[in-house]
Amino acid sequence: MSDQRKIVIAVPESSSRQQIVGSVSAQGYQAVTAEIGGDALLAVVEQDVALVILDLSIAEPSGSKTVEILRKIRPRLPLVVLSGDRSLEAGRQVLQYGVFYYLLTPCDPDELDQVIRMALVSEKQRAAGVGERPGEWRPLGERGGVA
Repeated sequence: MSDQRKIVIAVPESSSRQQIVGSVSAQGYQAVTAEIGGDALLAVVEQDVALVILDLSIAEPSGSKTVEILRKIRPRLPLVVLSGDRSLEAGRQVLQYGVFYYLLTPCDPDELDQVIRMALVSEKQRAAGVGERPGEWRPLGERGGVA
């Protein structure tokens, strides 16, 4: 069954972006790509977006600033944040905005697929008013996440 919900993929690096687009499309979702933060913000404002996947290395505005703005304009929109920065401070900066999941890059494509499915199921539950709960930190081996 095809699910044409839109997922914004805001990743500056072309090959990584295309890999995620392929994965999202294979799951039956419509990918909307952005190379800079401003394009991601515009897509969220102008389109009915179900999820944003955003790499913190994005510019114009910076990844953390884009997350902050997204939270202000669509506070309930699930955000999956990707980052190659393994410092605790980088994670804390975006986790304070209530992102759905934080993944270290390079990430396992199967793990990202699972996170996308979890985020969209949770989005459906939030829309129906079911399963409301704040995010909780949950370590995944060397990786960590919020779900």
